[in-house]
Amino acid sequence: MTLSKQPDLANQGILAVLVLYGRELNDATPWPQLIAWLEQTDESILRYCLVYDNSPSPAAVTTLPVNANFVSNSDNNGTAGAYHAGARHAAEKGCEWLLLLDQDTCLPSDYLERVQDAIAAAPNAVALVPSVLHGSRPVSPAIINASGSIVPCANPEREDSITTAISSGAVIRRVAIAAMTFPPEIWLDYVDHWMFLDFGRRGETVASINSRLLHDLSVRTPRTLSLFRLRSILAAESAFYQELGGRGLTMLPFRRLVRAMRYVRIGRPSLAMAVIKTFFEREPAAIK
Repeated sequence: MTLSKQPDLANQGILAVLVLYGRELNDATPWPQLIAWLEQTDESILRYCLVYDNSPSPAAVTTLPVNANFVSNSDNNGTAGAYHAGARHAAEKGCEWLLLLDQDTCLPSDYLERVQDAIAAAPNAVALVPSVLHGSRPVSPAIINASGSIVPCANPEREDSITTAISSGAVIRRVAIAAMTFPPEIWLDYVDHWMFLDFGRRGETVASINSRLLHDLSVRTPRTLSLFRLRSILAAESAFYQELGGRGLTMLPFRRLVRAMRYVRIGRPSLAMAVIKTFFEREPAAIK
């Protein structure tokens, strides 16, 4: 049984999940637009917002809209924990959809209208995804091709591949996220690809939102990448490709060798060594 055959969800509302780490709420890029929507209580399909702060010290929050809630989780269970918390809140509030947001995503003012159009056009979809740019470069949606590469693609609905997308800006059915199980290594990185791999294998429909979002994707700027974060990425990547299997798993060492060489070229030998060490590890442990 699929999760997507449910009628008339456009009238049942969206709950936004805004994930913070090391940033004040007022400095989160999408927050002003979220407030504007939340104040349109009689008009907006966005009914509630859960602000989920994974920072070691919680952000300073003085006032919130009445239909917003703030949760501090200093133990940091990543986006996976935030999304599951969002699914629980959405069930309590009677919302059928989750709008997933990172703190660096810029939302256009007409985004909810585009979301409503997408729901109407694809009523059986389990997930709706916009086009996302990192600077001027398209990063999402994408396909996971036969060799396991994740390749941005404007029209990702191809029979020889699985559609994937970054999670920020995506609108996903609450029941789909509530049913999702993440391995311990996949708590921050690869959470989005893990979800979409599951959707693709179950034959769920992923539809497009006719909108472009700007998003600052930290993994695309390796000069600022910390060693701690890279180790977490590598652990998640290993878990993901173990699940993917096939040529994707076979090609992983070659991709990592190329990545290590790139880190050397940009003057980050410590990152290169962290990648090389994975060749001698059986299963990198989850890092939090």
